[in-house]
Amino acid sequence: MTTATPQNPVPNGTTEHAPQNPTAKHAPRRGSTRQALSGPHARRAPHSPRLSSWTGAIAFEWTKLVSVRSTWWILVSAVICTIAGSWLLGASALASGLNGFDTAMPAPQIVVQTMLIVEMAVVLLGTFAITSEYSTGSIMTTLQSVPRRFQVLVGKTVVLVLIGIVAGAALILIGTPIAAGAAAEFGRFEFSDLVRAMIGTGVGLALLSIVVLGLGAALRSAAFTIITALALLHVVPNILPLFGVEAIGDLVRFLPNQAISVLAVETTQPYTWPVALAVLAGWAGAGLLVGYTVLRTRDA
Repeated sequence: MTTATPQNPVPNGTTEHAPQNPTAKHAPRRGSTRQALSGPHARRAPHSPRLSSWTGAIAFEWTKLVSVRSTWWILVSAVICTIAGSWLLGASALASGLNGFDTAMPAPQIVVQTMLIVEMAVVLLGTFAITSEYSTGSIMTTLQSVPRRFQVLVGKTVVLVLIGIVAGAALILIGTPIAAGAAAEFGRFEFSDLVRAMIGTGVGLALLSIVVLGLGAALRSAAFTIITALALLHVVPNILPLFGVEAIGDLVRFLPNQAISVLAVETTQPYTWPVALAVLAGWAGAGLLVGYTVLRTRDA
C-alpha cells in the first residue's frame, strides 16, 4: 500500500499554516481607536481659541484692525488731506486778509475746518471694522473666539476710540504749523487754542467712529454704511433748512458735525462744549444700541 505524498511539502518538518492576510497585523485592536483619541498624544481638531476676558477681546480686535494695510493707507490719506487742506485754507485766509477781508483765525481752527473732509477716514475705519468681516465670512471666527456678542462690539469700540483720539489730536498737531505758516499774521494762535482743538477733534472723531460702527453692525454692508454716514454728516444738514420750518431747521444744530465743531473750537454758539459732548455721546449710544440689537438678534 502506498501513502499519498503531499503535493507541497514543508521542509524541516514545519507545519504549513493557512496564508495570512498581510494587513491583519496592522488591524487595530478593539478599543485602540478610543485610546488613540483619548491618549496623551491625541491630535485634536483645530479650533478657534475662546477669549473670555475683556482685555483679550480688545487685543483681538486691535490685532485684526492694525494688521491690515487698508487701515494704514486710510490714516496716511488722512494725513495728506490734512496737510493739503491746512495749506490751502491758510493761503486763502492770507489772500483774503490782504484784500481787506476779516479772515483772521487761529491756525488750529483753520485745521479743524479740514476735518469735514478728513473725517471720511474715520467713516471708513468704523465701517471696515465690522462690515469687512461679514463680506469675508471671518465674522464666524470672531464670534467663535469671543462668543459674547456684546463683548465683540465693545472690543471694536475701544479700539476705534483709541485710534480716533490719537489720530484726531495728531492731525491737528500736524496741520497747525502748516496753516500758521500759510496764513502768516492772519493765523496767529495761542497754545490754549491748539490744546482745545486737539482734544476736541480727537474726542469728536472717536465718538463719530462709534456712530459709524453701530451703523455697520446694523446694515452689514460697507456701501450702505458709508452712504448712510455721509448722508448724516453732509446731506441731512443741507436738506433740513430747505423745509422752511424753524423747528426742523434747528435740528441741524444737534447733528454730529455741528457738535464736533463746538468741541474743537472755543465758542458758546449754538451751545457750550458739555452740550456738544452730550449730543455726540447720544449719537454714539444710539448707534451702538441699534448695532448691538441687530448683532444679537440676527445670525451671522
